[in-house]
Amino acid sequence: MHEWSRFLTFFNEQNMGRPTRLGIFSSQDGVVNDYWIEDGLPLGGVDLDSNNGVRTLQIKVGSLIHEVAMPLKLQFYMSFSGEEDGIDVLGGDGRTTILRFETDSH
Repeated sequence: MHEWSRFLTFFNEQNMGRPTRLGIFSSQDGVVNDYWIEDGLPLGGVDLDSNNGVRTLQIKVGSLIHEVAMPLKLQFYMSFSGEEDGIDVLGGDGRTTILRFETDSH
């Protein structure tokens, strides 16, 4: 988790204020469902927190804070163009939270 914190600090420094898209993907009985929470809010930061031994990853976009309880896997995406930059977080509930950035072409 210490490596996650270090990289999240770098990620936040590079992307603070960029417009985002935030969604949740889940799979049940072979069917993938996606729920898009927001589109266009500026990134306020991604942080790890531990409260009473329960780890939580918090994604702040605009005034919204989305929490992923017991994060198991964190995958970063960085591209030269910036079009596919973001992170995927697999939570303890089996759902994956997707954070991507809007591009100027929207």
